[in-house]
Amino acid sequence: MEAGTDEFPFEKTALEIEGKLSAMLRRRELPLASDFTGASPLPLRYRTIAPGVSEAEFGAEGAFQIGLARWIQSLGNIRRAGFFILPENVVRYEIASDGAYRVGFWKQVWAAGKLREFHPLSETLVTAQEPLFQDITGHSFRDVASYSQQLLKGNVWWRSRLDSASGIDIYGNNGIAVGDIDNDGWDEIFICQPGGLPNRLYKRREDGTFADITEHAGVGVLDDTTCALFVDFRNSGHQDLVVLRGSGPLLFVNKGDGTFTYMPDAFHFRTAPQGSFTGMAAADYDRDGGVDLYLCCYVYFQSEDQYRYPAPYHDAQNGPPNFLFRNRLSETSGYFEDVTAETGMNHNNNRYSFAPAWCDFDGDGWPDLYVANDFGKSNLYRNRGGKFRDEAVESGVQNIGPGMSAAWFDYDGDGRPDLYVSNMWTAAGQRIVHDAAFVPGRDLKDAYHGHTKGNSLYRNLGDGRFKETSAREAVAMGRWAWCADAFDFDNDGAPEIFITAGMLTNASDQDLNSFFWRQVVAKSPVTQTATPDYENGWNAINQLIRQDYSWCGREPNVFYKRVTPAAGGQARYYDFSGVSGLDFADDSRAFAVTDIDGDGNLDIVLKSRLAPQVRILQNRCGGKRHSIALRLRGVKSNRDAIGARVEVNGRVQYLSAGSGYLAQHSKQMHFGLGDADVAAVTITWPSGVKQNFAGLREGFRYEIAEGSDQVRSTPFRARTNSASAPVEALNEPAFAATWLLDPVPLPDTRKGPGFVLLTTGDPPALPPSLPFETVDVAHASPDLAAQYSIFRRYLFELRTDLELPLLMLIDDRSRAHKIYAEVPATEVLHADLKTMRAGRGAELALPFPGQYYTPPSRNYFKLGSAFYWAGYPDQAIPYLEEVARGTPDNWKALYALGQIHYEAERWKPALENYQRVLAIRPNHSGSLLGAGEVYAKLNDLPAAEKLLRQAVEADPKAADAANQLGLVFTKQNRATEAKHWFEQAISMRRDHTGAINNLAVLYAELGQRNDAIAAFRYGIEVAPDDAELYLNLGRLYVQMGDREKARALMQQLLAKKPGNAVALRALRELESR
Repeated sequence: MEAGTDEFPFEKTALEIEGKLSAMLRRRELPLASDFTGASPLPLRYRTIAPGVSEAEFGAEGAFQIGLARWIQSLGNIRRAGFFILPENVVRYEIASDGAYRVGFWKQVWAAGKLREFHPLSETLVTAQEPLFQDITGHSFRDVASYSQQLLKGNVWWRSRLDSASGIDIYGNNGIAVGDIDNDGWDEIFICQPGGLPNRLYKRREDGTFADITEHAGVGVLDDTTCALFVDFRNSGHQDLVVLRGSGPLLFVNKGDGTFTYMPDAFHFRTAPQGSFTGMAAADYDRDGGVDLYLCCYVYFQSEDQYRYPAPYHDAQNGPPNFLFRNRLSETSGYFEDVTAETGMNHNNNRYSFAPAWCDFDGDGWPDLYVANDFGKSNLYRNRGGKFRDEAVESGVQNIGPGMSAAWFDYDGDGRPDLYVSNMWTAAGQRIVHDAAFVPGRDLKDAYHGHTKGNSLYRNLGDGRFKETSAREAVAMGRWAWCADAFDFDNDGAPEIFITAGMLTNASDQDLNSFFWRQVVAKSPVTQTATPDYENGWNAINQLIRQDYSWCGREPNVFYKRVTPAAGGQARYYDFSGVSGLDFADDSRAFAVTDIDGDGNLDIVLKSRLAPQVRILQNRCGGKRHSIALRLRGVKSNRDAIGARVEVNGRVQYLSAGSGYLAQHSKQMHFGLGDADVAAVTITWPSGVKQNFAGLREGFRYEIAEGSDQVRSTPFRARTNSASAPVEALNEPAFAATWLLDPVPLPDTRKGPGFVLLTTGDPPALPPSLPFETVDVAHASPDLAAQYSIFRRYLFELRTDLELPLLMLIDDRSRAHKIYAEVPATEVLHADLKTMRAGRGAELALPFPGQYYTPPSRNYFKLGSAFYWAGYPDQAIPYLEEVARGTPDNWKALYALGQIHYEAERWKPALENYQRVLAIRPNHSGSLLGAGEVYAKLNDLPAAEKLLRQAVEADPKAADAANQLGLVFTKQNRATEAKHWFEQAISMRRDHTGAINNLAVLYAELGQRNDAIAAFRYGIEVAPDDAELYLNLGRLYVQMGDREKARALMQQLLAKKPGNAVALRALRELESR
């Protein structure tokens, strides 16, 4: 895992250099080589580009150490800093200090841990008198119990508290939506949550604070929820709610009184979903007046029985299909109809999809769809009269990379919607992909460059094609980017870009980013084939992150502001992250934009994986300019006017529902006017109706109905700056007593009901009035501690080693109901025992009320496979049997049971489990092989032959089955057929030592000793570490009377395996004679 221990030795050097550069800010110097050459990093001057933006000018000469110290001194109070080692000896640095943010590049050469060459390349300095946004979260959620008790605790904290059966996971991919559910002019905020924690719905009070209305509204969904959308699907005048869970969508119908009713069976799937649902976006694709819905699917790692490895990494086309649903709802009934296939949306529908975004990019009146896909190409589904075809490649927006977010906005003011797709910008990835040792990239340099270069901005050329302008606009760097979207926050008419960033921040500072690129990506096959090293890399990283390792953690969010040079020229984006007030390193996932205080400036509600899970960020950069807001109501079009094109003073926006990643922004459209006092507005409704409105004064919100000339105006509220009110969050693990949602079998048998205490040494004082069994782990078998460590590790999604004492409440079937981090008071234990006996423990397993719409279930396969791979197959059996009981069609669990019983020579249960697999998957080669081997052990050779032949037919590369067929024929003295199948096995796998041994032994038994020797010699050549080949050949030499060759062979084996007891004994016997 450590850098420098594999084929990428420079990785260790790169990480060491990053450490030295970070320490430089404190030490104010760098270690210099004796032959160092270089210029001073201190700029001679800064050249002003525009107000708040300047670029450094450097001199060719200068005393480096003095200049370095002065440059560091000039930085002032450093708030955060980062150094990134890039290919070709380039270093990117970011320095955020009070009111200033520097982004620059140096050219450096290091040798033996010392700096040998240094040349400053560029530095951009942006400044702001105050942060562009102010954190007012504490003010907004003061006295809101659910906020302080739930949302001020992050993913790590909750994973240490909730039973893993609750559905909580490590990723924290839970989004946010805003919408006005009661038509009072203010958006409510819907917060999506992981499994076991209820989603939350908050309503704005008159004083600007929020109230929790979740339970009143009836939307406290406990299922793992990725995102949500507020849309008037029934054109009723009320916003309905779709909640997208990992397991599928739920529809809640707005009753018009601030409450929702769940509509069961609202989504009619034509084909069963194959993955977890991720993003969602809505549009009226067929222009019938009803808003339709597109859902994305992905495959996350949950356990080895569920994972589908994305292969090849650069272009995986083995992902689960996405779905397009047509709206068939009426006021009181109806459903969503799966029209994926009939509309053409099944074209290239085989990716790992994160985010959809609708927009009529070609101006033909029909909304088109972009889908951001991970592990390869994204899709651009062009809509021609309600029929779709993927034209991403033809249009130049295939975006080969890890697409995670998609958003449409007109960044250059030409009236055409441009496209921004978030990906990954990673220094480690760039280094490794450029390394000569990176095998997958030798013929795929462009593809792998796309996986590391960062975000993609595509300019709409107006003819169906796009041109990538990410480099020219300097907006590629977005770190591990998630939600990326653009809005005119400062009211100057041009949209700013905000990007949430960071994958997984856990307790450890050790980050797996380099490991990921070295041991996962670099091991990828170039085609869709199974590759053990690649799959093992994925398995390893998915285990490590569930402990306390980080993975692209502690990455701050990114904010780009578009600036026009004061001297004239073309505008472009500059990185204002360090002065934005938005650069939190909270593993932020999504954000929603809405005018939280009604002052005409767009504010941000930020959703993060870490706590605080939600922040309210008030706009402080838009107050010096003018703006208007528009609320549209469709009449012929869908009532929300989703898909409308609105032009204000030459600037164009499209009204959308679902944009970026896991996000829905306000449907109240906002336009910055700069210094203009009035606005000219042109609306092209989804129906095609076009309306013009002139002379709309700034400072108002306007409500406009389709086809009506009447405009209703409401003035913005006075601009007020709420006090800065950050909040204190909890992000450290905090294990405590936890009831389990269902009882879990212990890895051994204990007497219950009562308590089992695992401890070392003298146990704590225990109440004699309660049934206790104390186990001193120090005096027990080491296996017992190992088994309970596995047991404890998999009860929670935060997996830690066994910490003693460990107290468990168990029933009379040796199943744990509650886990304690410490021994509680006697009265608590009495009450808990009473609760368990009453069967009420599961009611106390979750901290807040809510409703599961799919009952939670424990993944016993995780426990079973963990015990199996740790070398405790018998302990795995009860957990795998739980899987088989709960999901009888889980063939992987049945196959594992068959393998365990086979290895233990329990032929009957082994055969039963293999047969159950074959009832589900008749061509499962492994079970055909296993059942055939069992029949061979039972000497039912005809049955064995039949099944083993089927195994080879099912898998033409099934070398083990071919070898077993050879053995079956050997038992029947059918030497010709046996020889054929041994040879077949070797042709399937040239180093199959079992088949080579068997063939050589067969030759020897047939008296063909030269052929036998040749076979053994071939085996030793292709499998030089297989001792059996040496030993059998040695025995043959002894039989032939050639003891010298036998002795030499044993010495050859002992040179490779000095401790081989059989070889040592054979050599002693040979030498004694």
